[in-house]
Amino acid sequence: MSNLAGKLLISTPELLMDHIFNQSVILLSESEQQENENMGFIINKPLPIRLHDVFKDIPLNIQIWNGGPVDTSNLFYIHNKPELIKQSILFNKKQQLYLGGDFKLIKQLLIDKVINEHNIKFFLGYTGWGKQQLIDEISEKSWFVSENDLNLLKLNPREVWKKKMIDIDPKNIIWKNAPLNPHLN
Repeated sequence: MSNLAGKLLISTPELLMDHIFNQSVILLSESEQQENENMGFIINKPLPIRLHDVFKDIPLNIQIWNGGPVDTSNLFYIHNKPELIKQSILFNKKQQLYLGGDFKLIKQLLIDKVINEHNIKFFLGYTGWGKQQLIDEISEKSWFVSENDLNLLKLNPREVWKKKMIDIDPKNIIWKNAPLNPHLN
């Protein structure tokens, strides 16, 4: 498990009682700047807030996502418009996704409708592990590792975890109807 760059992490049923990572799918970064750690975003957990709830000067109903438990007071964004959004960092080569950039410019591009939710995704927080920590968690069967075959910017988050579980092993169909909160079962 030496090269996890750009891969998906799918939480296993071992994390069923973990209120953060239960039924999570995480896209890991391919950034070469992170030599001793893995960074990613939970890509399938919408928050009950929209961009216009946080930024009153952006009158757009764009979803904000729970990116993970690290640095949850900061807004992160992944996009596919590095030619428009300066100061972006390559996040995922395969899908040509970029992280960050000039937020004032992003706000203006959104307001002017030059970009929209098909070009950018916003996250509160991110996921992060030391390289050995994540390798240990994978060895302990907390995560399945999968190639990234998802289009992050056109993702239907509701079914992605269940679909990936069945893709990994058809026997996982037992988890198809598992509630997000197992205490409600």
